[in-house]
Amino acid sequence: MLRVSEIRRENARALRDQAGSNKAFAECVGVEPPAASRVLSNKATRNIGDDFARRIEAAFGKEDGWLDSVHQQALPYEGNVIPMSPRSDNSIEQAPIMNGMAPLLSWVQAGAWTETSASIIDQGDQEFFPRPPNCGPSCFVLRVRGESMMEVYPPGTLIFVDPDVQAMSGDDVIVQCEEHGSAEATFKRYIEEPGQPPMLKALNRGWAQQYMTLGPHCRIIGVVMAQMMLRR
Repeated sequence: MLRVSEIRRENARALRDQAGSNKAFAECVGVEPPAASRVLSNKATRNIGDDFARRIEAAFGKEDGWLDSVHQQALPYEGNVIPMSPRSDNSIEQAPIMNGMAPLLSWVQAGAWTETSASIIDQGDQEFFPRPPNCGPSCFVLRVRGESMMEVYPPGTLIFVDPDVQAMSGDDVIVQCEEHGSAEATFKRYIEEPGQPPMLKALNRGWAQQYMTLGPHCRIIGVVMAQMMLRR
């Protein structure tokens, strides 16, 4: 039995997908994008209260209580898995349905993604990968290079990045720092500790500069939501 908080979140995510992004959803409802991310992201930190639920419904032209009811779109543990035949063992779990496609970007393209979005994509000469179910419509893909994140992400790993998700301490993020004079993005773990400025951490314990400060000239482009390693 799904709780009302889960039903509200899934219905709100469906409206977010209809709007096109967390940012568009936030503008429609009249809140800041981080507030939308706190209730919509895969790592949501808040539930949708009664007042906010009615506000969302009004913004999208829905009747009072619409957000509290199960509708046609997929909900957790129900319609968003591929049916599989019963097996005699538990070695294979049901796989989630991928929703749409995400473009593979260069690290230079990633540095400009939040400003130019789809306008930098050449549809005729672009490689795409199925978008994981926890990634929004603005998700893009990067291929890991270098060894600074080697402990978790070997070179060649594909990472799926959502620019509409608000970064939280412990997330792995894509960052661009203009002070370095480069349009390319970089990849590190985002760390927040009381009384300290935000930090970026390289997961490779043998890396020469394992920590760096997230300075005023740096901006977080997106949060890594999934990874995939191609065997061939």
